[in-house]
Amino acid sequence: MTSRRKLCQSSQAALLTAATLVAILAVGCQSAENAAPPASPQAASPAPTATPNAAGPEAQAPGAAAISVSKLLDETRLPDLQGATKSLRDRMGPKGLLVVFVDTHCTFSATAINEISSVSSVLAKHEVSSALLNVGEPQATVEQFYAQRQMGMPVIYDTGKAALAAWGVTFTPTAILVDPSGAAIYRGTAVWADVGAAAEKALGLAPGTLKFTVKGTGFV
Repeated sequence: MTSRRKLCQSSQAALLTAATLVAILAVGCQSAENAAPPASPQAASPAPTATPNAAGPEAQAPGAAAISVSKLLDETRLPDLQGATKSLRDRMGPKGLLVVFVDTHCTFSATAINEISSVSSVLAKHEVSSALLNVGEPQATVEQFYAQRQMGMPVIYDTGKAALAAWGVTFTPTAILVDPSGAAIYRGTAVWADVGAAAEKALGLAPGTLKFTVKGTGFV
């Protein structure tokens, strides 16, 4: 009986581990210093008071209520590939800014990087700018990776993980859409339909106005 109980417990543990792995694969790559991302990549829920309009799977992440997005827009000052160092506030368009946290070795980040130009061109027509924020890798690695890519938007980089910690990002790619007032209107996986829906609501556009030809991540 004892052996049978141990076998059952081992099977349950294996199933739990497998379920956790599937959840991670459905979202993106874990940041080495943070916990696993949420298991439901397309869930949407309101964030606590600090970011009242935020939606997406990370909207209620631990510590999200303590994050002042408006303050971080001013304090996050990072260089781009042309050597210009600006705050994220300075990179914002008249009607908002989409920031996508990525790295060069995550396969899900690769999807977001390959698709972001298409997404940004649609948002730009509605005066929302975009920026790709590469994290946790040496400058030389970043420069070499993007040298042959025409991104059509600023690629900024943090060679450490300060930006990840400040923004409470636990996995890449993570998309954060901010309106001109500094409110996060979307925070979560790089599922472009979800980003578009949040943008449409914030911009007062009819549903389906923002038509993306790419899907993004969050799909197994």
